[in-house]
Amino acid sequence: MRIINNYLLAKFLAFKRRLYILVFGEFDPYPDNPKKFSFSPSEFNQYESENIITKYGLKKDTIDINNWKLRSKKKYSELLRIKNNLYFKIIHETSMPIKKNFDRKRIYIEFSKFRHAPIDIISKKSSSFNHIVICMQGTNSGAHLNLDEIRMPADVKKVINGSGLAIQAVEEGYLAVSYERIGFGERREQKLNINKNNSQTIYESVRATSFHSLLLGNTLLGETVKELMLITRWLKKEYNNKIIWLVGYSAAGTTALAAATVDDNIDGVAVGGCVGFSKETILKRVSSGLNTIPNMMEWLDYDAQIALISPKPCIIIAGENDHIWPYKGAQEVVNSSKKIYKIDNSKNNLMLIKGLRGHAYYPDLMWPEVAKFLK
Repeated sequence: MRIINNYLLAKFLAFKRRLYILVFGEFDPYPDNPKKFSFSPSEFNQYESENIITKYGLKKDTIDINNWKLRSKKKYSELLRIKNNLYFKIIHETSMPIKKNFDRKRIYIEFSKFRHAPIDIISKKSSSFNHIVICMQGTNSGAHLNLDEIRMPADVKKVINGSGLAIQAVEEGYLAVSYERIGFGERREQKLNINKNNSQTIYESVRATSFHSLLLGNTLLGETVKELMLITRWLKKEYNNKIIWLVGYSAAGTTALAAATVDDNIDGVAVGGCVGFSKETILKRVSSGLNTIPNMMEWLDYDAQIALISPKPCIIIAGENDHIWPYKGAQEVVNSSKKIYKIDNSKNNLMLIKGLRGHAYYPDLMWPEVAKFLK
């Protein structure tokens, strides 16, 4: 009888929980907090972040720029856990279908044992190009969105809104390279016990990969940057040292900025929906773990990262109503980063463009500005 009662109680509470969520938006069965004590971990994390003074920040009135760049870049590479433990080996090549008048070559790369990745190289048939653009997707279903391919329900809206970065790049006259980031699309986690039919599968895959990377003394962002560094090195050699840009929105923008900070083979970046001070952005929301770089805020924040890209071109788009990385926050970061760009006599190479929507693709704003640099 007791077993039956416990079963019925569990079912009743499950029904009550669903009903409360439906009617009130949440289910909170815990006692009231009469004194308004700070029980939420985010409260003490936010408090700590407010009192951190970054050691390589840009708040100081005077900066020995060469010394600052050297030390900051070295420290950022250390924080990302950039190590020379990977290699670049093409293990298979094939042609893939794509829209008319385009060519698509797929290359499968080996970075280490049990570590492979597909990249697609897209160009116009019988056309030459002068520049290369590496295209990445954010926290989405995969790099197929770069090619305007629809594979998941949410892809329909994303393609309509301008996800096809590689297609756009080729139409602009560039050679496009579509790169599948670690943990997404064809490289999503498939071996661990993750619900593969859940709408949160992407986030579960990335979180697992992020935390496992930390366990091994790595970071997911750093692991991705290491792969990009090997790809850009190969592209420079394969295509006679042509200019290489990285483009991406959201988490892909974060990746592009990090790579451009430490990789001299990257000549410029165009990103969107990924710039803001940490305490105002990633510390105020649930994180996938991509941005989780141990001790990063102790040493430098996003303004310093962007400043380390100087004097290379850096185009940033921020949506006025972006719920994660709003224009106002991006403006504060860029205003700080400009200090280094001005010292480098390259203030026009750092651009911030306001988008009138939210966290979205802005191809109409991005490509005309990219074209000004890639003539």
